[in-house]
Amino acid sequence: MTGLGRMRELVRQIAHFEIDLVLDSGGQDGAFGRALRRRGYRGRIVSFEPFGGPRAGVRRAAARDVDWHVLPYALGDRDRAWVRRLDGVWEDVVAPGERVLLQVDSEPELPQVLAGAGEFGVDLALVRTGVAKEAVFA
Repeated sequence: MTGLGRMRELVRQIAHFEIDLVLDSGGQDGAFGRALRRRGYRGRIVSFEPFGGPRAGVRRAAARDVDWHVLPYALGDRDRAWVRRLDGVWEDVVAPGERVLLQVDSEPELPQVLAGAGEFGVDLALVRTGVAKEAVFA
């Protein structure tokens, strides 16, 4: 399946699972969020990008989109200077009742990000990595 086909399938899954919020860990230049928007996803996006250059790119992509926010840290399994645990920011970024897709840019980072979700891991409706050929269901 091509990248375009995978994105179409992901947007279909987002609709099927009634996803309200996409948490984009490793937002880089905003390509994932832009692709979601091009394929019709209109829900909220929160991108996490700790590094200034890429963060500037994702901020440009999100600049005119009131439902897309960019936070200046990465997600991981412990809090550090530029890393936060998802369970530590969950209540700041997820509204009660929202169904959440967690997108992790790099497959090797997925276990750390999921470990950092703590008790909220069970609240993730869908989990995906940027390199995965298929979505992984939580």
